[in-house]
Amino acid sequence: MVLVLGRPGAPPTEAWSRLGTEDIHSLAFVDDDPQRLLFGHHGGVLASDDGGMSWRPLATRSDAMSLGVASDGSIVIAGHEVFAQSHDGGRTWTDIPAGLPSLDIHGFARDPADRARMWASLAIGGLWESVDAGRSWARIQDQNVLFPVAMATPSGTVLIGVTDEGPATSGDGGRTWRTVGNPELYPITSLAATPDGSVLVASGPDSVTRSDDGGATWSRLPFNGQPAAIAVTDGGRAIALVVRTTEFFRSDDGGRTWPGP
Repeated sequence: MVLVLGRPGAPPTEAWSRLGTEDIHSLAFVDDDPQRLLFGHHGGVLASDDGGMSWRPLATRSDAMSLGVASDGSIVIAGHEVFAQSHDGGRTWTDIPAGLPSLDIHGFARDPADRARMWASLAIGGLWESVDAGRSWARIQDQNVLFPVAMATPSGTVLIGVTDEGPATSGDGGRTWRTVGNPELYPITSLAATPDGSVLVASGPDSVTRSDDGGATWSRLPFNGQPAAIAVTDGGRAIALVVRTTEFFRSDDGGRTWPGP
């Protein structure tokens, strides 16, 4: 059992599991199922089918800095010199022959409304868009956009990411960006959104914040630690995170409490 002591008066937070990897990069719920998660690190991908209590490695040892999971069950991983996909739950993987100037991909997102539409944020080289499942790309933004996330809102697909000015949204596929409210985290270490964009969650070096109005305002959640990867389900009820020391935590009431399994 691992306990993290929170703010004065807050109950202790109990970890569900310890992943034991050398680093932490990405975390995602599968098909919006609160029991199924994927965790990406430099050495591959781990999967959980019991809400994060136990984990098993998938059949890849590639660097999974980012995860893109679509409603058809396909998984795309992107990272340092890797851009690959699986259509069988991670049992087999094939490289995607991407027409990018570099495969040093530090951020990746898939359109929830169109699984063939993707965005890649390169370490050097700005933000790129593909509309043919990653085969060809066009640069749409010169500046780097960290932690890009795609949301299928009633008005169309919206991107959220972290620009030089802070958290921002784009309604035109990443070509222009509008700064939203500041969650008062520096630096932001992870950013997640519900598929419809109704709830945003951001983590920083020692706290987690939540927005229920598209990023205009943020409220701090009662979790103290060092979150490095975060994920949220539709409606924002289930929030999962992994801290720097690789412990996995989750809340099933929108972040108000963080009990153990």
